[in-house]
Amino acid sequence: MAFVRVVLDTSVIITALRSSTGAAAEVIKLALRRELAPLMEYKLACEYRDVALRPEQLHVTNKSKAERSVILNALEAVAEPVFVAFRYRPLSPDANDDMVLDVAINGKADAIVTNNTRHFRRAAERFDIDLLAPAELLSEFRKRR
Repeated sequence: MAFVRVVLDTSVIITALRSSTGAAAEVIKLALRRELAPLMEYKLACEYRDVALRPEQLHVTNKSKAERSVILNALEAVAEPVFVAFRYRPLSPDANDDMVLDVAINGKADAIVTNNTRHFRRAAERFDIDLLAPAELLSEFRKRR
């Protein structure tokens, strides 16, 4: 299978950190094994950490900051850095979603992986970027193997 370039929405990161058995966790595992190429930019990495390390997020899974940081560090280590040269704003009702779109557009992503397709749909179509839920990405990934 060709290396698939993806941008992971924060919702996917949080879902994976909450449950190690779901589709989002499998997407993270593919990225960590370098079977997917996650695209990342500094601000997006900060967003992941900000949300993942909030007390309410830590409380839900009983995982420590250190345990979550290990996963985030590993994901950052395998991610392809993206320089956001152009910002196409506003594209979404949510400014944080615009940040994900900026990385996808500038990084020439094949897909955005998200649990919230509603805010991304119009912009993804405009820039010809696939929009997939984690389970859909896994299904497509398995078909191409």
